[in-house]
Amino acid sequence: MKADLPINVAAAVLIYKNKVLMAKRHGGYLDNLWEFPGGKLEKDETAQAAIKREIKEELDIDIIPKKTLLVLEHSYPDKTIRLHFVECQFALPLEENYNKIENNSETGWFIPTRIPLSDVCPADRIASTNFPWELLTKEKDNDK
Repeated sequence: MKADLPINVAAAVLIYKNKVLMAKRHGGYLDNLWEFPGGKLEKDETAQAAIKREIKEELDIDIIPKKTLLVLEHSYPDKTIRLHFVECQFALPLEENYNKIENNSETGWFIPTRIPLSDVCPADRIASTNFPWELLTKEKDNDK
């Protein structure tokens, strides 16, 4: 039955100045918990295309999707999701994109080792403990 199939979701792992972006979730039993921002894949859409579209729609910023870091399937009481965590970076101009969300109360920048795991959605919590943060947070030339 189609309802039993996992829902494919893309989530951005956007690192800037050695911090990772997270967003507040709204509605339902996960209300007000942090998650990696993103959304559902549309029919025949790749995780990279979906994350670029979703981040533009939700946060009005431009990003460059890089590679999928992890695919994680997680069951919640009402659905099963298959999360595609995609490493991303800001598109140019970097500071303009950063400034659009810097003071957004619905987003937060976290040092990966200090993510408040008790305030993070369960699937995102699992993923965040499995990312190679030491490799991901090395300053890149365009993040300085």
